[in-house]
Amino acid sequence: MCIKTKKTKQLGMNPGTASNRLKKHLLFNLAKRLDINWCYQCGAEIKNAAELTVEHKTPWLDSEDPINLFFDIDNIAFSHPTCNYSASRARGITKPCPSVAAYRRGCRCDECKKLRAKYRRNRIKK
Repeated sequence: MCIKTKKTKQLGMNPGTASNRLKKHLLFNLAKRLDINWCYQCGAEIKNAAELTVEHKTPWLDSEDPINLFFDIDNIAFSHPTCNYSASRARGITKPCPSVAAYRRGCRCDECKKLRAKYRRNRIKK
């Protein structure tokens, strides 16, 4: 029996799939320990590894410097899958006001300020 077949049989899945799942669980565990498991788009807590996606704050695709933007750690945030995917589909269309994302873009209306304050209170509780 070849090693890949043996690994697949023992893990019950392709070893590459198992490795990616392990990396995602490790990433979520570290994010939680560092209290950075908060959605970049909506500001809510990301509660488990299944809810975690890596998001590029500034889109790298079709940018002037895609390689550097893709690997720039300061350009990385975490988001819920639905928040991340809807944001990527709507590039150029910003998250509507009121939202934490609108506050990040500079909106200071009363509702955005209230949502931002709620977001910060939730982070402090952790």
